[in-house]
Amino acid sequence: MRRFSSSRRAGVCLALVFVLLLPLLLPACSAAPKRYSTVIDGPFDTATQLVIYASKKSDADAFFSLFRERLEAWDKLADIYYEYDGINNLRTLNLAAGSSPVELDPRLLDLLEYGLSAKETSGGRVDLLLGPVLSIWHACRTAGLDDPANARVPTEEELSRAAETVGCSTLVIDRDDGTAFLPEPGSSVDVGAFAKGYATERICSELERLGYTDFAANAGGNLRVSGTAAGEKWTLSVRDPAGAGTVGEVEARGTASLATSGSYQRYYTVNGVRYHHVVDVDTNAPAAFGWASVSVLTEDAGVADVLSTALFCLDRETGVSLLSTFSSPVSVLWITETGEQYAFGAFEEGGGK
Repeated sequence: MRRFSSSRRAGVCLALVFVLLLPLLLPACSAAPKRYSTVIDGPFDTATQLVIYASKKSDADAFFSLFRERLEAWDKLADIYYEYDGINNLRTLNLAAGSSPVELDPRLLDLLEYGLSAKETSGGRVDLLLGPVLSIWHACRTAGLDDPANARVPTEEELSRAAETVGCSTLVIDRDDGTAFLPEPGSSVDVGAFAKGYATERICSELERLGYTDFAANAGGNLRVSGTAAGEKWTLSVRDPAGAGTVGEVEARGTASLATSGSYQRYYTVNGVRYHHVVDVDTNAPAAFGWASVSVLTEDAGVADVLSTALFCLDRETGVSLLSTFSSPVSVLWITETGEQYAFGAFEEGGGK
């Protein structure tokens, strides 16, 4: 049984819990699949760990090469901080706010449409137009990490002005012209709540259509598995926010995804108070529902990413109510800042598919 654990992380310097423990019990046969693995550093400011069971090393290398190519392309398209020669990306779109429509790659238009729908499916907890508020927190967090002695929290005035822009913001997508437009000056999109999961799902689905199976991809804590681990079920587990161990073990075969939103990695401290990166759309401040982490297990990696963020910004009762609106099976493990665990679905049952 191969074991992985999922946690959200800020960058390549943070270690991922990505453990495979079951010894191979395969017959001595040249055609028997072997385990191959690699790590892709950089895209989405994280490390992506890949494992595939293949009969030939050349097949594994081809899989790794295709995955890297697709992941690097998605990283550039979804980037809101940097522009790249010959590419109109989300940075390009944000800089043109209030000015003119921007022609975008069809994949990026798909991502933006997904983001708009995510607001509805998340009960309003995930809003890709929250960019002005998120950018203020990002700037303060970055400055605070660089210079802890002068770390500060955004002022109410700063956040209020940004929230006013968010309230007026709209996103216009024209599929016929292949463009997107932010009519409100100063508005911006931020897809950090779902882009990595969405991209992971799109890449894995494409590679499955190309005939690859029996693989796992952990894109900085967005875990997606396919097929089996040398004929055995995959074991997906959640990192314990309080330590190096794992909790909430679930077995699965076929397609399964696990995403975690947490307060224990991407944060900074001001006057002894820790401010994490998951912002509540109602308060324009880090969500304060007492969760250390919320992990979501479902089939689609994009949905898992959206829901882990949404549920982190809700109390458990409201979160369970939101889950009832989904037709596909969804399992959740909530862990509080004091260590209590609340399970729903497969995490509660201790089973899997």
